[in-house]
Amino acid sequence: MQVKKLQLKKLTTKNYKNLNQTQGIELQSLNILIGANGSGKTNLINVLNFLKDCMTPVDSSRGITAYEQAVINHLGGSKFLDGSLDYPANATYLFEFNTSPATTLELTLQAKDAITTPFIVEESFHQIEPFYKCHHKQSGTGIISAKTENATNFEEITQVPTNELTLLAIPKLLENSHIAPEKAPIYKARRWLLETVSQWRFYNANNMSLKAIRDTYPKIGANDIYLSATCENLPLVLDNLMQHPKYGIDFEEQINNAMKSILPNTRKIKTYRSNLSLAVQWHFEDMREPFYLSEMSDGSVRMLCWASILHSPQLPTLLVIDEPELGLHVAWMQILAEWIKNAADKTQVIISTHSPDLLDYFTDCVTNVLSFERQGKSHFSIKPLSQSQLSEKIEEGLEKI
Repeated sequence: MQVKKLQLKKLTTKNYKNLNQTQGIELQSLNILIGANGSGKTNLINVLNFLKDCMTPVDSSRGITAYEQAVINHLGGSKFLDGSLDYPANATYLFEFNTSPATTLELTLQAKDAITTPFIVEESFHQIEPFYKCHHKQSGTGIISAKTENATNFEEITQVPTNELTLLAIPKLLENSHIAPEKAPIYKARRWLLETVSQWRFYNANNMSLKAIRDTYPKIGANDIYLSATCENLPLVLDNLMQHPKYGIDFEEQINNAMKSILPNTRKIKTYRSNLSLAVQWHFEDMREPFYLSEMSDGSVRMLCWASILHSPQLPTLLVIDEPELGLHVAWMQILAEWIKNAADKTQVIISTHSPDLLDYFTDCVTNVLSFERQGKSHFSIKPLSQSQLSEKIEEGLEKI
């Protein structure tokens, strides 16, 4: 398997809410999602969030698996189905990654009724031939590939759970198996996929808590390098990245240059330690005393958060930001767009926006814009735009985007 940086190449959905994308959605390093409210942008992001949380183990004492929690939190339980279908019914999700040859993870979920938590009726992890395939012939059973000196054999596995990804359960399932880890290709493939997806990060400007960012003074010592969904750990993330022995100086310079681009009289952004707690100081030219975040405008604080995320030397393997333009001055849209493009040169980025002002600065990469277009009364299709279509979208204004 060869790949420079592992990314999600294609997403296919069937019978999922209002996005029946059976031909698949092609994804690139940079992806800009546009469409009216209710067109399915959030539904698409929720599928990705669902996969991440499915692969993030939870405390077993809570009596709920990672899959069960993810399907409730991100797919809405049994409401993941196309609303025109009667119970029981299935929805399928196919995730294709840019390995060579391509690697796919396919999940089919069934909603028995409107109350019961959906369960997995088929799961396969595939590259040329299956690493494993489960529930396809009989619920609770499956096959897993094992290498011998001259061939690949497929061994049967049993007691496969339907309320947890087989990908997570493989080590436990094979504890009593005669298949040695070095003979099962799934072990290596499983590790790189889990490591990649576990790093995905999701941000929604509506969830950014300006009050928490201003009022929270985190304790020194935690090793956070990614902002939380509310961004309230901003001082801690800035401090950890600025103090890093390898790239701290470069990161600090990038943050300061980024803030100077929006407020030219910025002299320096720095973290301040007091009584084992952290705060952020914003120093300006010709000002004797620094400003703290509680004294800065909402837009300035938001831009500092986006700068910390998009300029990070440890970018996540997938970065998803919903409505980054929220609460920002129109004059800063070009700067924000450049930050997004630069981040997409280093990792995979998905941006969802309603702003024609922000979209205007992506006309140089029109093939990266995916438009959610109405298809029938209640469904939407996702299509890349041409240059002329993008111009029309920008001219139509906010209500149409």
